[in-house]
Amino acid sequence: MQKRGFYRRTCLGILLAFLLLGPTDRTVFAEDAGFKEKVLAEFYPYRQGGPHQVEGITPGMTINKNNAQIAASVLPPEVLKVVQAGDLEITVQATTDVPIREEYINATLTHAAQAILGSDGILQNYVSGLPFPLIDPADPQAGLKVGWNLRYRDRADVLQSWGTTSLLNNTGAVLRSSSSLYARMYGMHRPDPARNIEEWSENGILYKDYSITLRPTDNEGAQSMGVHYNQDTVEDDRWIYDPKTRRTRKIAYNPYDASFGMPFLSEEFSGFEGHIYAYDWHFVEDKVVLAPGVVKGEVAHLDGTCQCYPIDPWELRWVHVVDLVPRVPNHPYGRRRLYIDRQHYSPLLSVIFDKEGQHWRTFFFSFGHPDYNSLNQGLRVPIFVGNSWVDYKVERAAVWTPTKNIYNKPLPPHFFTVGAMMRQGK
Repeated sequence: MQKRGFYRRTCLGILLAFLLLGPTDRTVFAEDAGFKEKVLAEFYPYRQGGPHQVEGITPGMTINKNNAQIAASVLPPEVLKVVQAGDLEITVQATTDVPIREEYINATLTHAAQAILGSDGILQNYVSGLPFPLIDPADPQAGLKVGWNLRYRDRADVLQSWGTTSLLNNTGAVLRSSSSLYARMYGMHRPDPARNIEEWSENGILYKDYSITLRPTDNEGAQSMGVHYNQDTVEDDRWIYDPKTRRTRKIAYNPYDASFGMPFLSEEFSGFEGHIYAYDWHFVEDKVVLAPGVVKGEVAHLDGTCQCYPIDPWELRWVHVVDLVPRVPNHPYGRRRLYIDRQHYSPLLSVIFDKEGQHWRTFFFSFGHPDYNSLNQGLRVPIFVGNSWVDYKVERAAVWTPTKNIYNKPLPPHFFTVGAMMRQGK
């Protein structure tokens, strides 16, 4: 009798769970034969070869002002104009398969059916992995789902990056530069939940980041520490340390301010670090784009007339194209178009338009294959190896190049505290 009662309660529990699950959940938990294969095809799109070959574009060739028109269908128009003007020459390489961590893929397969969008567009029931691995272009929420995928893409649990950011004029001369260490650590939604940081999870902290200026000497020791919350509508907390006064203070962080006088906003150092709710996300299309390719080395190389364009070989890649239209008042942009890699969801290109619809800025982001990075071999996460932000109105550019990247080397949580900033500043 006791066993029969247990069996009855178990069956009722399963039935109740089944009734509470939405249609998509029922399909997945019924082990839809095609679901896993479709998801894996998104993570491994190049195992059977690259995208369809574009007529006239082959690995090893160079695209310049004399033959730029052959790339008209696969280059953003704003980049095509740069090539046509003779300011950039593009060498083409075969499409590269960029590895993604197996545990992230497994987390996606396990939890993909749980993530939903609320009536306000806010992500709910997310656990880990890619929230929406299958994007339907006909879905009216496709653009917003791409935005959430961008936010929760696999970027490793911990990152430490040493590099130099420089401001250049239109001839490539350096106007000023600074070198720094940047570190970031996630506390929530790691692929393996056992590695989540309990205290951060309890306080809803998605990640913390920290930076310290190493050069120039007149700003050496300046520090910044930020807290980015999992709830998208909660504003970041940020503190700075001034080495001249040896004081730490909390500041009002505005992601729409120019970043230290550079030609990009604070929220877009690595493409997009902003709040999803602050924009309307419009899905434009899925397409094959010629984009800065996967770098077979530890750092991206920049050249062209401004010394600011990525010249490592470019490659044909499948991307999601989305437009971000600001909702917040007094935003400097009218629209931002992102070209987001479909395999690893990193932004490859960002094209900025002013409020009159005129092209203003173009940003280029370069990623490296971990097998070509001595400190990260076997990691299976794309390595950030260079940025370039070009402002065509003021004819200036900013570039960032790393000297060293270390991914997934554990850091203690107290590294990201105000107390640690004070101790570092002594």
